[in-house]
Amino acid sequence: MPRKRRNNKGFDDLFTDYCLTKTELTDILGVSRDSIVRWSKLALYRIPSFRDSYPKKSDGDADNEAPLNPYQCWVISRIARDFAKLGTAERVRQGIVKNPQNYSVYTYRTALRNLNKIAA
Repeated sequence: MPRKRRNNKGFDDLFTDYCLTKTELTDILGVSRDSIVRWSKLALYRIPSFRDSYPKKSDGDADNEAPLNPYQCWVISRIARDFAKLGTAERVRQGIVKNPQNYSVYTYRTALRNLNKIAA
């Protein structure tokens, strides 16, 4: 299957009203499913609030096969933007470590609240 590419290099924050599968997110962001899977794994291991947002399996582990909730979709859109700017996984990892507040639930809720104010 040919790799999908966006027409522009810019990614905006993604705000959704419902959960999306990784395949649906692939279509929205215009990237390959492999990219979404890699980015979600990066977030799973580097961002505790992303990991905690997954439903739990009976053994207590995160069910990372479940659809992504709106916060998780937003995090992946931010990681996509970082990859577009920084180019390598190592640089993105360093950015997450240096600025964890950029991926926090608090930042997400603040951005969503500001978006709702603008839209009103």
